[in-house]
Amino acid sequence: QIATERVDGMAAIHIGETPYVIGEGIAPAGRDVDAYTIQVPAADTVVIVGNSPSGTQLGVFGFLKRFVGVRWLLPGENGRDVPAAQAIVVPDETVSDEPAFMSRLFSGGRGIHNDWALRNGMHGTVSFHHNLRNLFPFEEYAQTHPEFYPIVNGERLIPTREEGWQPCFSAEGSVEEAIRNIIAYFDANPQAISYSLGINDNRNFCQCDDCLAKITGENNFLGLVDYSDAYFEWANQIVEGVLKVYPDKYFGCLAYNNVVEPPTRVDVHPHIIPYMTYDRMKWAKPEIEEQGHALTLEWAEKSPTLGWYDYIYGTPYALPRYYPHRMAEYLSWGYDNGVRALYAEAYPNFGEGPKLYAYLALNWDPKLDIDALLDDWFERTCGPDSADALRSYYEFWESFWTERMPKSAWFTDQGQYLRFNSPNYLAEVTPEEIAQCREWLEEAVANAQTDKQRARGELLMRAFEYCEASALAYPRVTDTMAAPTSEQEALAILEGNFAPVAYAQKRLDLALEFENDPVLVHPLPPTRYAATTGSDWGSNRMWQLYEGVKSSDAVRSRIEEIAETSPFEMVRQNASLLLKVTRGDMEALNANPSFEEGGDWATGWSKWIANSGANYRTTEIAHTGEASLCVDGMDRGGPNQSLVLEPGSYAVTAFVYVPEGQQTMGTVGVQITPRDETNTNLPGSISSEIVPVQGRWQAIAAAGTLPAEIGGKKVTHALVLPLVDGWDPDGKIYIDDFMVVKLD
Repeated sequence: QIATERVDGMAAIHIGETPYVIGEGIAPAGRDVDAYTIQVPAADTVVIVGNSPSGTQLGVFGFLKRFVGVRWLLPGENGRDVPAAQAIVVPDETVSDEPAFMSRLFSGGRGIHNDWALRNGMHGTVSFHHNLRNLFPFEEYAQTHPEFYPIVNGERLIPTREEGWQPCFSAEGSVEEAIRNIIAYFDANPQAISYSLGINDNRNFCQCDDCLAKITGENNFLGLVDYSDAYFEWANQIVEGVLKVYPDKYFGCLAYNNVVEPPTRVDVHPHIIPYMTYDRMKWAKPEIEEQGHALTLEWAEKSPTLGWYDYIYGTPYALPRYYPHRMAEYLSWGYDNGVRALYAEAYPNFGEGPKLYAYLALNWDPKLDIDALLDDWFERTCGPDSADALRSYYEFWESFWTERMPKSAWFTDQGQYLRFNSPNYLAEVTPEEIAQCREWLEEAVANAQTDKQRARGELLMRAFEYCEASALAYPRVTDTMAAPTSEQEALAILEGNFAPVAYAQKRLDLALEFENDPVLVHPLPPTRYAATTGSDWGSNRMWQLYEGVKSSDAVRSRIEEIAETSPFEMVRQNASLLLKVTRGDMEALNANPSFEEGGDWATGWSKWIANSGANYRTTEIAHTGEASLCVDGMDRGGPNQSLVLEPGSYAVTAFVYVPEGQQTMGTVGVQITPRDETNTNLPGSISSEIVPVQGRWQAIAAAGTLPAEIGGKKVTHALVLPLVDGWDPDGKIYIDDFMVVKLD
């Protein structure tokens, strides 16, 4: 019952600054905006009050956890666990609590996810993301102050869109204009605690003489020109000006790209909070952890308050990426070394069980007993009789990600985050392990004691079914390592080809079904990235039979039958495409498909090199004709063309060759990526990828439909390319006969 006056015979719980609370002078001891206190000033009176409305709200949730035993284990009604009790006992003692980290936020969740996270302590107070585009909006300043924009390659870059530029950090009047704009923002938003000075999401920094004079000219550890000195000198001046009017405000920013390292010539203003961007699951590798510690300590010498920006993705990963003990270790260490604000790109997958539950608890208290927290979650989720099975399930995945994956080919030492858009980690889990995981979850569901416990177990099982289907569908290296040596072996491969196809279809069906489930929904669905879509998993294995189709009437006849009668569209498409390729009767829509035209580089093709390495045309080896393209020492990228393609069904094929003796292997894929009029990639690529066999030419292909619109955006053209990914500097791949063809 909510009342504004005391009700006889009932205890009064005062929430927030009621007249009674104000009169008694009750207030939290902590200074944080979310600090709260719970007190019992009289036998029939309880007070819950925070330093702010959000602090009071979190105090109410804290009261329910401490004294009522409520747990918000998972989002949704079934995720809330409220133990039965005859009475609520509140001891006569003062509870004072406040978060260790002043700002605690993850992104990517849907509404119900964020409501759940709030009850578990999430509250972002520091703005820090890409925002300089809003500080100097091009619609206004491109005409009135073009000098605010950068000199790039000798010319002033006057923006025509929000992205693609950084401001000039030396432009006369830019500091004063920024101060004016930010003060106006706080005038209009007095409740705001902070303002973001985060750089824009690109690398077009100013190259004018004044800006260049402020930097060292050296590259940072990402291989980018270090602009930290110029940026922080400029940002410091802005902050000093704003604080004259609003002395209590803070300013978040991103330690990212060209400002990823601390400045060397200036210190960072105490009211600036740089967010260091990194996927700290990578700290499972000791040498990477050591580097991360060193960089954090370097920043701490220049900036008294730090933020950490993490990449703790749930989706689009197809297996539970669960590592709460690593989280506990690095968050505790971070707190001890000056980190006071946290943000994570999460895009939740609640099949990961207590991962985000633990992460949010550690955001509040990084020194808590992580094992006790997890034990409580396992017992409360499906009941005490199910706890051991549930614990075994999640401990398996924790070991998988923190012990096995750092040694895998998928794991990358370079870059700020792991390759969530590459599903090669699926090759590291065995069907036997997937079967064991199913047994653990079945046991947990069977031993649940209440309807809600059973519902939570069934939800986790449903989430696992997507993981199970993904793992059993994914084409492992052994699936494509060798071409069949006989006609009988080729026919046997065809007959055993369809179970993975069924699983590939099941995972896509489940992801689509989850779209309507507020808890299980994948914020980043598998179709978001070309390699994770997996619609061709299983069906593309028949490309092992390329030589067999050309030489065996029986194999060719069986492929023709499959092309007509298979219940799976992708199988029919791949079978038809394989027949066309072996007959050689396809007409390429792209230019120079066999790379015969050109000198050191192939005519009609563009280069994309994400970080390092080289592309070049060569006559050393070819699948057909005299030439091919070599991708040499490149971790990610590939030759590409832009094609205007009308809506319809298309296929893309290529042949790849990897010399024998290479120690590390990445992937090679083919892609048709739809784009809109701004050259932005749209979801729904037609794609396939393989880990190539060494020592022979191997076919790779993908087929699918290109629609007229995707997500309300018109498809104006497509980027077509063979994509290499995850290769070391000694990796060498030859590509030939890359063809895009229309199927209808």
